[in-house]
Amino acid sequence: MAKPYKDGKGWAVRMRIKGQDIYISGFATEAAAKKGETEKRQALAKVGKPKGLGPWRTSVGQALQDYGRERLPFLQGGKHDANRINRYLRTLGLDLLKLTERVPEDGKDADKGPYWTVELVPCPDKHSVPKGLRQHRDKQARRSAGSDKHRALLARTMMADVAPYHVQSLIDAMKDERYGGSTIELERSLLRTLFNHARNGWWWPEPLCNPTTKLKMLEFDNKRTRVLTNAEWNRLSAALKLGKNRFVPPAIALLLVTTMRVSEALLRARWEAVDLDRCILKLGRAKGGKREVPLCPEAVEILRRLMEWAGEPDPSARILPISYDRLKAAWNRACARAGIEDAHIHDLRHTGATHYAMQYNGNVFILKGITGHKTDSQLSRYVNISTDDIAQMMHGRSLDDPQAPAALTPEKLASLFSKQELRADNVIELDTKKRRAA
Repeated sequence: MAKPYKDGKGWAVRMRIKGQDIYISGFATEAAAKKGETEKRQALAKVGKPKGLGPWRTSVGQALQDYGRERLPFLQGGKHDANRINRYLRTLGLDLLKLTERVPEDGKDADKGPYWTVELVPCPDKHSVPKGLRQHRDKQARRSAGSDKHRALLARTMMADVAPYHVQSLIDAMKDERYGGSTIELERSLLRTLFNHARNGWWWPEPLCNPTTKLKMLEFDNKRTRVLTNAEWNRLSAALKLGKNRFVPPAIALLLVTTMRVSEALLRARWEAVDLDRCILKLGRAKGGKREVPLCPEAVEILRRLMEWAGEPDPSARILPISYDRLKAAWNRACARAGIEDAHIHDLRHTGATHYAMQYNGNVFILKGITGHKTDSQLSRYVNISTDDIAQMMHGRSLDDPQAPAALTPEKLASLFSKQELRADNVIELDTKKRRAA
Protein backbone atom coordinates (compact mmCIF):
# COMPACT_ATOMS: atom_id res chain seq x y z
CA MET A 1 0.00 0.00 0.00
CA ALA A 2 1.51 3.32 -1.09
CA LYS A 3 1.67 6.11 1.44
CA PRO A 4 -0.04 9.44 0.61
CA TYR A 5 2.07 12.59 0.78
CA LYS A 6 1.55 16.34 0.73
CA ASP A 7 1.52 17.79 -2.76
CA GLY A 8 1.12 21.55 -2.76
CA LYS A 9 -2.07 22.40 -0.90
CA GLY A 10 -3.49 18.88 -1.22
CA TRP A 11 -2.54 15.24 -1.02
CA ALA A 12 -1.29 12.84 -3.69
CA VAL A 13 -0.27 9.21 -3.96
CA ARG A 14 2.01 7.24 -6.28
CA MET A 15 1.63 3.52 -6.80
CA ARG A 16 2.65 0.75 -9.16
CA ILE A 17 -0.06 -1.71 -10.18
CA LYS A 18 0.49 -4.49 -12.70
CA GLY A 19 3.53 -2.76 -14.13
CA GLN A 20 1.75 0.62 -14.40
CA ASP A 21 3.20 3.67 -12.62
CA ILE A 22 0.20 5.69 -11.47
CA TYR A 23 0.08 9.17 -9.96
CA ILE A 24 -3.15 10.68 -8.64
CA SER A 25 -3.47 13.99 -6.84
CA GLY A 26 -5.90 16.71 -5.81
CA PHE A 27 -7.17 15.09 -2.58
CA ALA A 28 -8.17 17.39 0.28
CA THR A 29 -7.03 15.03 3.06
CA GLU A 30 -4.75 12.08 3.63
CA ALA A 31 -7.78 9.87 4.23
CA ALA A 32 -9.26 10.91 0.89
CA ALA A 33 -5.99 10.05 -0.84
CA LYS A 34 -5.97 6.58 0.75
CA LYS A 35 -9.56 6.04 -0.37
CA GLY A 36 -8.70 7.16 -3.89
CA GLU A 37 -5.81 4.70 -4.00
CA THR A 38 -8.08 1.85 -2.90
CA GLU A 39 -10.69 2.70 -5.54
CA LYS A 40 -8.02 2.86 -8.23
CA ARG A 41 -6.64 -0.57 -7.28
CA GLN A 42 -10.16 -2.04 -7.33
CA ALA A 43 -10.90 -0.53 -10.73
CA LEU A 44 -7.73 -1.97 -12.24
CA ALA A 45 -8.43 -5.35 -10.69
CA LYS A 46 -11.77 -5.46 -12.54
CA VAL A 47 -10.46 -4.63 -16.00
CA GLY A 48 -7.13 -6.40 -15.89
CA LYS A 49 -3.77 -5.09 -17.03
CA PRO A 50 -4.04 -2.16 -19.45
CA LYS A 51 -2.31 -2.46 -22.80
CA GLY A 52 1.01 -0.70 -23.31
CA LEU A 53 2.02 2.02 -20.88
CA GLY A 54 -1.57 2.74 -19.91
CA PRO A 55 -3.43 6.07 -19.90
CA TRP A 56 -1.17 7.67 -17.26
CA ARG A 57 1.99 7.48 -19.38
CA THR A 58 0.59 7.70 -22.91
CA SER A 59 -0.11 11.06 -24.51
CA VAL A 60 -3.09 11.64 -26.80
CA GLY A 61 -0.70 12.00 -29.74
CA GLN A 62 0.99 8.68 -29.08
CA ALA A 63 -2.38 7.00 -28.52
CA LEU A 64 -3.64 8.34 -31.86
CA GLN A 65 -0.59 6.93 -33.61
CA ASP A 66 -1.11 3.52 -31.97
CA TYR A 67 -4.82 3.58 -32.78
CA GLY A 68 -4.09 4.48 -36.40
CA ARG A 69 -1.71 1.57 -36.85
CA GLU A 70 -4.22 -0.86 -35.33
CA ARG A 71 -7.56 0.19 -36.75
CA LEU A 72 -7.13 2.29 -39.91
CA PRO A 73 -6.25 -0.73 -42.10
CA PHE A 74 -9.84 -1.95 -41.61
CA LEU A 75 -11.63 1.37 -42.26
CA GLN A 76 -12.56 2.26 -45.83
CA GLY A 77 -12.32 5.94 -44.93
CA GLY A 78 -9.02 5.39 -43.14
CA LYS A 79 -7.12 7.85 -45.32
CA HIS A 80 -9.26 10.77 -44.11
CA ASP A 81 -8.76 9.75 -40.48
CA ALA A 82 -5.02 9.47 -41.10
CA ASN A 83 -4.92 13.07 -42.30
CA ARG A 84 -6.64 14.23 -39.11
CA ILE A 85 -4.39 12.12 -36.89
CA ASN A 86 -1.26 13.44 -38.61
CA ARG A 87 -2.15 17.00 -37.57
CA TYR A 88 -1.73 15.91 -33.95
CA LEU A 89 1.42 13.89 -34.66
CA ARG A 90 3.14 16.85 -36.34
CA THR A 91 2.82 18.92 -33.18
CA LEU A 92 4.90 16.32 -31.32
CA GLY A 93 7.30 15.59 -34.17
CA LEU A 94 6.14 11.96 -34.19
CA ASP A 95 6.30 9.77 -37.28
CA LEU A 96 3.29 10.26 -39.52
CA LEU A 97 0.84 7.65 -40.78
CA LYS A 98 1.06 6.77 -44.46
CA LEU A 99 -1.68 4.58 -45.95
CA THR A 100 -1.32 2.56 -49.14
CA GLU A 101 -4.30 0.78 -50.66
CA ARG A 102 -4.04 -3.00 -50.49
CA VAL A 103 -4.80 -5.19 -53.46
CA PRO A 104 -6.97 -8.11 -52.26
CA GLU A 105 -5.52 -11.56 -52.69
CA ASP A 106 -7.11 -13.93 -55.18
CA GLY A 107 -10.07 -15.77 -53.72
CA LYS A 108 -10.55 -13.36 -50.84
CA ASP A 109 -13.52 -11.07 -50.36
CA ALA A 110 -12.32 -7.58 -51.27
CA ASP A 111 -15.13 -6.01 -49.28
CA LYS A 112 -14.00 -7.32 -45.89
CA GLY A 113 -10.57 -5.71 -45.78
CA PRO A 114 -8.00 -4.95 -44.69
CA TYR A 115 -8.18 -2.05 -47.11
CA TRP A 116 -4.90 -0.29 -46.32
CA THR A 117 -1.30 -0.96 -45.42
CA VAL A 118 -0.20 1.46 -42.70
CA GLU A 119 3.40 2.49 -42.24
CA LEU A 120 5.16 5.21 -40.27
CA VAL A 121 7.17 7.83 -42.13
CA PRO A 122 9.35 10.58 -40.62
CA CYS A 123 7.64 13.89 -39.97
CA PRO A 124 9.00 16.19 -42.71
CA ASP A 125 10.84 19.36 -41.87
CA LYS A 126 9.03 22.55 -42.84
CA HIS A 127 11.79 23.38 -45.33
CA SER A 128 11.37 20.01 -47.05
CA VAL A 129 7.86 20.84 -48.27
CA PRO A 130 7.85 21.22 -52.09
CA LYS A 131 7.85 24.84 -53.23
CA GLY A 132 4.56 24.37 -55.06
CA LEU A 133 2.84 23.42 -51.80
CA ARG A 134 4.42 25.94 -49.44
CA GLN A 135 2.00 28.76 -50.20
CA HIS A 136 -0.99 26.45 -49.74
CA ARG A 137 0.42 24.98 -46.52
CA ASP A 138 1.21 28.44 -45.14
CA LYS A 139 -2.34 29.57 -45.89
CA GLN A 140 -3.73 26.53 -44.08
CA ALA A 141 -1.41 27.12 -41.12
CA ARG A 142 -2.54 30.75 -40.78
CA ARG A 143 -6.19 29.78 -40.83
CA SER A 144 -5.86 27.00 -38.24
CA ALA A 145 -3.27 28.69 -36.00
CA GLY A 146 -5.69 28.93 -33.06
CA SER A 147 -7.01 25.38 -33.20
CA ASP A 148 -3.50 24.00 -33.86
CA LYS A 149 -2.37 25.41 -30.49
CA HIS A 150 -5.15 23.46 -28.78
CA ARG A 151 -4.28 20.33 -30.79
CA ALA A 152 -0.68 20.64 -29.66
CA LEU A 153 -1.75 20.98 -26.02
CA LEU A 154 -4.16 18.06 -26.34
CA ALA A 155 -1.57 15.91 -28.12
CA ARG A 156 0.88 16.36 -25.20
CA THR A 157 -1.72 15.64 -22.52
CA MET A 158 -1.75 12.19 -20.98
CA MET A 159 -4.88 10.25 -21.88
CA ALA A 160 -5.89 9.88 -18.21
CA ASP A 161 -5.73 13.65 -17.70
CA VAL A 162 -7.92 14.72 -20.63
CA ALA A 163 -11.05 16.52 -19.47
CA PRO A 164 -14.05 17.75 -21.50
CA TYR A 165 -12.84 21.35 -21.33
CA HIS A 166 -9.68 20.37 -23.25
CA VAL A 167 -11.77 19.13 -26.17
CA GLN A 168 -14.28 21.96 -25.85
CA SER A 169 -11.45 24.50 -26.19
CA LEU A 170 -10.42 22.87 -29.48
CA ILE A 171 -14.02 22.86 -30.73
CA ASP A 172 -14.48 26.53 -29.82
CA ALA A 173 -11.26 27.46 -31.61
CA MET A 174 -12.46 25.71 -34.76
CA LYS A 175 -15.75 27.61 -34.50
CA ASP A 176 -13.83 30.89 -34.30
CA GLU A 177 -11.93 29.89 -37.44
CA ARG A 178 -15.28 29.36 -39.17
CA TYR A 179 -14.85 25.67 -39.91
CA GLY A 180 -18.07 23.99 -41.00
CA GLY A 181 -20.17 21.98 -38.60
CA SER A 182 -19.42 18.71 -40.39
CA THR A 183 -15.65 19.33 -40.20
CA ILE A 184 -15.86 20.02 -36.48
CA GLU A 185 -18.02 16.95 -35.91
CA LEU A 186 -15.51 14.74 -37.74
CA GLU A 187 -12.74 16.07 -35.48
CA ARG A 188 -14.73 15.23 -32.38
CA SER A 189 -15.72 11.85 -33.82
CA LEU A 190 -12.05 10.90 -34.20
CA LEU A 191 -11.31 11.72 -30.56
CA ARG A 192 -14.49 10.02 -29.34
CA THR A 193 -13.54 6.86 -31.20
CA LEU A 194 -10.02 6.99 -29.75
CA PHE A 195 -11.23 7.14 -26.13
CA ASN A 196 -13.83 4.41 -26.74
CA HIS A 197 -11.15 2.19 -28.27
CA ALA A 198 -8.80 2.88 -25.36
CA ARG A 199 -11.44 1.75 -22.86
CA ASN A 200 -12.89 -1.21 -24.78
CA GLY A 201 -9.87 -2.36 -26.76
CA TRP A 202 -6.93 -1.50 -24.53
CA TRP A 203 -8.69 -1.89 -21.14
CA TRP A 204 -7.73 1.58 -19.99
CA PRO A 205 -9.78 2.61 -16.92
CA GLU A 206 -9.00 6.32 -17.26
CA PRO A 207 -10.54 8.73 -17.94
CA LEU A 208 -13.70 7.46 -16.26
CA CYS A 209 -15.98 9.17 -18.81
CA ASN A 210 -15.34 9.87 -22.47
CA PRO A 211 -14.29 13.57 -22.49
CA THR A 212 -15.77 14.16 -25.96
CA THR A 213 -19.38 13.75 -24.85
CA LYS A 214 -21.78 16.47 -23.70
CA LEU A 215 -19.91 19.23 -25.50
CA LYS A 216 -21.44 22.39 -26.93
CA MET A 217 -21.30 21.67 -30.64
CA LEU A 218 -22.13 23.84 -33.61
CA GLU A 219 -25.58 23.08 -34.96
CA PHE A 220 -25.45 22.44 -38.68
CA ASP A 221 -27.42 21.01 -41.54
CA ASN A 222 -25.19 19.82 -44.38
CA LYS A 223 -28.00 18.32 -46.41
CA ARG A 224 -27.92 19.41 -50.06
CA THR A 225 -31.06 19.46 -52.17
CA ARG A 226 -29.58 20.79 -55.43
CA VAL A 227 -31.04 19.06 -58.48
CA LEU A 228 -30.16 19.99 -62.04
CA THR A 229 -33.09 20.57 -64.36
CA ASN A 230 -33.45 19.43 -67.96
CA ALA A 231 -32.90 23.01 -69.12
CA GLU A 232 -29.65 23.23 -67.13
CA TRP A 233 -28.52 19.83 -68.39
CA ASN A 234 -29.03 20.92 -72.02
CA ARG A 235 -26.82 23.98 -71.47
CA LEU A 236 -24.28 21.93 -69.53
CA SER A 237 -24.09 19.27 -72.26
CA ALA A 238 -23.30 21.90 -74.87
CA ALA A 239 -20.62 23.40 -72.63
CA LEU A 240 -19.04 20.01 -71.90
CA LYS A 241 -18.42 19.39 -75.60
CA LEU A 242 -16.19 22.46 -75.74
CA GLY A 243 -13.63 20.85 -73.45
CA LYS A 244 -10.40 19.18 -74.56
CA ASN A 245 -10.79 15.87 -72.72
CA ARG A 246 -13.19 13.58 -74.56
CA PHE A 247 -13.72 11.44 -71.46
CA VAL A 248 -15.38 14.26 -69.52
CA PRO A 249 -18.84 14.20 -71.23
CA PRO A 250 -19.33 10.41 -70.91
CA ALA A 251 -18.02 10.50 -67.33
CA ILE A 252 -20.54 13.17 -66.34
CA ALA A 253 -23.32 11.39 -68.21
CA LEU A 254 -22.49 8.05 -66.57
CA LEU A 255 -22.62 9.65 -63.12
CA LEU A 256 -26.07 11.04 -63.89
CA VAL A 257 -27.68 7.86 -65.22
CA THR A 258 -26.14 5.44 -62.70
CA THR A 259 -26.23 7.76 -59.61
CA MET A 260 -22.80 6.36 -58.69
CA ARG A 261 -20.48 8.28 -56.40
CA VAL A 262 -17.56 9.91 -58.21
CA SER A 263 -15.06 7.66 -56.45
CA GLU A 264 -17.00 4.58 -57.56
CA ALA A 265 -17.07 5.63 -61.22
CA LEU A 266 -13.45 6.80 -61.39
CA LEU A 267 -11.65 4.36 -59.08
CA ARG A 268 -13.80 1.27 -58.56
CA ALA A 269 -15.40 0.75 -61.97
CA ARG A 270 -13.20 -1.65 -63.98
CA TRP A 271 -13.80 -3.32 -67.32
CA GLU A 272 -13.74 -6.76 -65.72
CA ALA A 273 -16.78 -5.73 -63.65
CA VAL A 274 -18.96 -4.86 -66.66
CA ASP A 275 -21.61 -7.41 -67.63
CA LEU A 276 -23.48 -5.97 -70.60
CA ASP A 277 -25.55 -9.14 -71.05
CA ARG A 278 -27.05 -8.66 -67.57
CA CYS A 279 -26.80 -4.84 -67.80
CA ILE A 280 -24.92 -4.83 -64.50
CA LEU A 281 -21.75 -3.13 -63.24
CA LYS A 282 -20.19 -4.81 -60.21
CA LEU A 283 -18.47 -2.59 -57.67
CA GLY A 284 -16.08 -3.88 -55.04
CA ARG A 285 -15.11 -1.89 -51.95
CA ALA A 286 -17.71 0.80 -52.54
CA LYS A 287 -18.52 3.13 -49.65
CA GLY A 288 -21.48 1.03 -48.58
CA GLY A 289 -19.81 -2.28 -49.43
CA LYS A 290 -19.68 -4.20 -52.67
CA ARG A 291 -22.78 -3.95 -54.81
CA GLU A 292 -24.16 -4.34 -58.31
CA VAL A 293 -25.22 -1.22 -60.22
CA PRO A 294 -28.13 -1.71 -62.64
CA LEU A 295 -27.42 -0.12 -66.01
CA CYS A 296 -30.18 1.67 -67.91
CA PRO A 297 -30.06 1.67 -71.76
CA GLU A 298 -28.20 5.02 -71.78
CA ALA A 299 -25.57 3.69 -69.37
CA VAL A 300 -25.09 0.58 -71.52
CA GLU A 301 -24.60 2.76 -74.62
CA ILE A 302 -22.04 4.93 -72.82
CA LEU A 303 -20.06 1.86 -71.82
CA ARG A 304 -20.21 0.48 -75.38
CA ARG A 305 -18.81 3.74 -76.74
CA LEU A 306 -16.05 3.82 -74.13
CA MET A 307 -15.19 0.21 -74.95
CA GLU A 308 -14.84 1.17 -78.64
CA TRP A 309 -12.45 3.94 -77.67
CA ALA A 310 -10.42 1.56 -75.50
CA GLY A 311 -10.14 -1.10 -78.22
CA GLU A 312 -9.45 -4.28 -76.30
CA PRO A 313 -9.04 -2.89 -72.78
CA ASP A 314 -7.14 -4.60 -70.00
CA PRO A 315 -9.84 -6.17 -67.78
CA SER A 316 -8.27 -4.62 -64.68
CA ALA A 317 -8.10 -1.14 -66.24
CA ARG A 318 -10.34 1.69 -65.08
CA ILE A 319 -13.30 2.42 -67.31
CA LEU A 320 -12.77 6.17 -67.05
CA PRO A 321 -9.05 7.02 -67.40
CA ILE A 322 -9.39 10.49 -65.92
CA SER A 323 -8.47 11.90 -62.52
CA TYR A 324 -10.92 13.56 -60.15
CA ASP A 325 -9.00 16.84 -60.31
CA ARG A 326 -9.29 16.98 -64.10
CA LEU A 327 -12.96 16.03 -64.01
CA LYS A 328 -13.75 18.63 -61.33
CA ALA A 329 -11.87 21.35 -63.21
CA ALA A 330 -13.71 20.51 -66.44
CA TRP A 331 -17.04 20.49 -64.55
CA ASN A 332 -16.38 23.93 -63.07
CA ARG A 333 -15.45 25.38 -66.47
CA ALA A 334 -18.54 23.88 -68.11
CA CYS A 335 -20.84 25.20 -65.36
CA ALA A 336 -19.33 28.68 -65.76
CA ARG A 337 -19.86 28.59 -69.54
CA ALA A 338 -23.44 27.35 -69.11
CA GLY A 339 -24.29 29.93 -66.44
CA ILE A 340 -25.10 27.25 -63.87
CA GLU A 341 -24.53 28.30 -60.26
CA ASP A 342 -24.09 26.31 -57.04
CA ALA A 343 -23.74 22.95 -58.76
CA HIS A 344 -21.40 20.24 -57.51
CA ILE A 345 -20.49 17.03 -59.31
CA HIS A 346 -22.05 15.10 -56.44
CA ASP A 347 -25.36 16.82 -57.25
CA LEU A 348 -25.62 14.46 -60.22
CA ARG A 349 -26.30 11.68 -57.71
CA HIS A 350 -29.11 13.78 -56.21
CA THR A 351 -30.42 14.57 -59.68
CA GLY A 352 -30.42 10.97 -60.87
CA ALA A 353 -32.02 9.67 -57.68
CA THR A 354 -34.77 12.31 -57.86
CA HIS A 355 -35.50 11.57 -61.52
CA TYR A 356 -35.75 7.82 -60.84
CA ALA A 357 -37.99 8.48 -57.81
CA MET A 358 -40.44 10.29 -60.09
CA GLN A 359 -40.09 7.72 -62.87
CA TYR A 360 -40.72 4.72 -60.59
CA ASN A 361 -43.33 6.40 -58.39
CA GLY A 362 -41.15 6.46 -55.29
CA ASN A 363 -40.64 2.68 -55.09
CA VAL A 364 -37.95 2.57 -52.38
CA PHE A 365 -36.93 -1.02 -53.20
CA ILE A 366 -36.09 -0.07 -56.78
CA LEU A 367 -34.46 3.19 -55.75
CA LYS A 368 -32.20 1.58 -53.15
CA GLY A 369 -31.17 -0.95 -55.78
CA ILE A 370 -30.17 1.91 -58.09
CA THR A 371 -28.39 4.18 -55.60
CA GLY A 372 -26.93 1.49 -53.33
CA HIS A 373 -28.37 3.00 -50.13
CA LYS A 374 -29.17 0.50 -47.41
CA THR A 375 -31.69 2.50 -45.39
CA ASP A 376 -34.69 4.66 -46.22
CA SER A 377 -33.21 7.57 -44.26
CA GLN A 378 -30.04 7.53 -46.37
CA LEU A 379 -32.06 7.39 -49.57
CA SER A 380 -34.30 10.27 -48.48
CA ARG A 381 -31.29 12.62 -48.40
CA TYR A 382 -30.85 12.14 -52.15
CA VAL A 383 -34.43 12.18 -53.37
CA ASN A 384 -35.12 15.91 -53.49
CA ILE A 385 -38.55 16.40 -55.04
CA SER A 386 -39.51 20.03 -54.54
CA THR A 387 -42.93 21.52 -53.89
CA ASP A 388 -42.83 22.99 -57.40
CA ASP A 389 -42.24 19.50 -58.81
CA ILE A 390 -45.26 18.17 -56.96
CA ALA A 391 -47.49 21.06 -58.03
CA GLN A 392 -46.47 20.70 -61.67
CA MET A 393 -47.01 16.93 -61.58
CA MET A 394 -50.53 17.56 -60.30
CA HIS A 395 -51.09 19.57 -63.47
CA GLY A 396 -49.76 16.87 -65.77
CA ARG A 397 -46.14 17.93 -66.25
CA SER A 398 -44.00 15.14 -67.74
CA LEU A 399 -40.41 14.24 -66.99
CA ASP A 400 -39.43 15.89 -70.29
CA ASP A 401 -40.43 19.30 -68.94
CA PRO A 402 -37.49 21.78 -68.94
CA GLN A 403 -37.81 22.27 -65.17
CA ALA A 404 -38.06 18.56 -64.33
CA PRO A 405 -35.00 16.79 -62.87
CA ALA A 406 -32.41 16.24 -65.60
CA ALA A 407 -32.41 12.96 -67.49
CA LEU A 408 -30.31 11.56 -70.33
CA THR A 409 -32.39 10.69 -73.38
CA PRO A 410 -30.98 8.86 -76.44
CA GLU A 411 -30.96 12.15 -78.36
CA LYS A 412 -28.98 13.91 -75.63
CA LEU A 413 -26.63 10.95 -75.35
CA ALA A 414 -25.80 11.01 -79.06
CA SER A 415 -24.88 14.69 -78.88
CA LEU A 416 -22.31 14.05 -76.13
CA PHE A 417 -20.29 11.79 -78.44
CA SER A 418 -20.45 14.08 -81.45
CA LYS A 419 -16.83 15.21 -81.09
CA GLN A 420 -14.94 11.93 -80.75
CA GLU A 421 -11.92 13.37 -82.52
CA LEU A 422 -10.87 15.28 -79.39
CA ARG A 423 -7.90 13.73 -77.62
CA ALA A 424 -7.70 12.75 -73.96
CA ASP A 425 -5.63 14.95 -71.66
CA ASN A 426 -3.68 11.93 -70.47
CA VAL A 427 -2.24 11.43 -73.98
CA ILE A 428 0.97 13.39 -74.59
CA GLU A 429 1.41 14.64 -78.15
CA LEU A 430 4.87 15.28 -79.56
CA ASP A 431 5.63 18.21 -81.83
CA THR A 432 7.37 16.32 -84.62
CA LYS A 433 8.11 19.52 -86.60
CA LYS A 434 10.22 20.90 -83.77
CA ARG A 435 11.94 17.53 -83.39
CA ARG A 436 12.88 17.45 -87.11
CA ALA A 437 14.07 21.05 -86.94
CA ALA A 438 16.30 20.20 -84.01
